[in-house]
Amino acid sequence: MAIGGSDKKITLWNKEGVLLGTVGEMKDWVWSVSVCPTNKTIFAGANNGQIALHNVEFNTIHGLYQDRYAYRELMTDVIIQHLVTETRVKIRCRDYIKKIAIYKDRLAV
Repeated sequence: MAIGGSDKKITLWNKEGVLLGTVGEMKDWVWSVSVCPTNKTIFAGANNGQIALHNVEFNTIHGLYQDRYAYRELMTDVIIQHLVTETRVKIRCRDYIKKIAIYKDRLAV
């Protein structure tokens, strides 16, 4: 979800209300924000007539150690998968995940 307002910023949020980050900033109040999911772009219009276009790309975040594979899902959750038995565990972090590291029986998020 993209939100703009009187703080002159365009912010990106997930469905649980966790702030994922600031997409852009404008010179006046942001009156409208529109998202085009096919092109991964966000359009915004401000009070002074300024129109902005922002391209949004997210990197793939994952880690691998021997037969364990960890990756980010829905920007705020971590899935740990055992590659041999194909069992999965989901960890809800409720915060934007930027990096993942896995080593032996340890996971760093």
